[in-house]
Amino acid sequence: MNSTLARYVTLHFGKAGAVVLGLLLVLFSFLALTEALEDVGKGAFTVADAVSVVLLTLPARVLDLLPVSALLASVLGLGMLANHSELTAMRAAGISSWALMRMQAVLALALIAVVIVLQFVVMPPAERKAQEFRTRTLEQTAIGGARFWSRRDRHLIRVGSIEFGRVPRDIEIYELDEHERLAREIRAARADVVSTHEWLLHGVEEKVLDTETIRFRRLAQMPWESFLTPAQMATLIAPVHALSPADLWRYLRETRGAGVDTREQQARFWRQVSLPLTLLGMMLLGVPLVLASLRTRSTGLRATVGGGVGIVFYLFEQTVSQLTLILDLNPVGPALLPGAVVLACALVAVHRLP
Repeated sequence: MNSTLARYVTLHFGKAGAVVLGLLLVLFSFLALTEALEDVGKGAFTVADAVSVVLLTLPARVLDLLPVSALLASVLGLGMLANHSELTAMRAAGISSWALMRMQAVLALALIAVVIVLQFVVMPPAERKAQEFRTRTLEQTAIGGARFWSRRDRHLIRVGSIEFGRVPRDIEIYELDEHERLAREIRAARADVVSTHEWLLHGVEEKVLDTETIRFRRLAQMPWESFLTPAQMATLIAPVHALSPADLWRYLRETRGAGVDTREQQARFWRQVSLPLTLLGMMLLGVPLVLASLRTRSTGLRATVGGGVGIVFYLFEQTVSQLTLILDLNPVGPALLPGAVVLACALVAVHRLP
């Protein structure tokens, strides 16, 4: 009996979730396409490239929208049962609010499995491919596979690979003189990107050439003022949201003690880790929101309430995230706080139901 009911509840949740997530994805993808189309005509960037970028960034968009979508799907899915008095009949048959919470928790576990696949398997390669398409907006810049080439005036750079999405490796930098002859060559094993215009090179070999001599030296470290523009850097270094938790963790471990400001990366890592907790809290919160309003049959009202709660959660999460960066707090607690608050609210609300 319970397994049949669980499948029935899952079916309604799936229907509501598909509609909600689909509508939100269409809306936000349209906004992203509008932004991408502004770059059409720059370099070799075409309308097809803009569409490709929007499609490739879809997994990251799904992850961002899942918490609010899960809440709305829970509210609307259970709301459909309430509208046909099926939820009332289930309660009368002895299905408690805690049993409904367990059903929602199982659904949350399935969603968490999807999140893990998206975070670790789907999103990172899709975002890297989107970066390749974005390079077509830039002159004298190319990226293929893991390699990156760019030139600006008499400066050239080649990056053999990007580790963890943010650490350039196998670097070659060339400077030409006014006659387009090689004047300086720098090779480095890797670099820490301290800021957009400052790199710290490691394992450096430098050659300086003039008309008569070649000067050579080896350095363990050397600061280098990058000539890359912010747009070029955006195609070379993966945005924080495009990295998997594993890559972020390895990047943070690699740059520990290197003088690189990693507060944003730390905050993002712990937000990714806390996403399962947030999804669980959002799914469970739908139960008391619906059970507390069994007498209403307005789907619009339930959607408004669910959307309002989702907006409040988003604002709360963003506020906590910004305060963490501004006040330089340890990101672990603030990242887990929003999800923990939602989960606590859900459990307290269900406990108070008659």
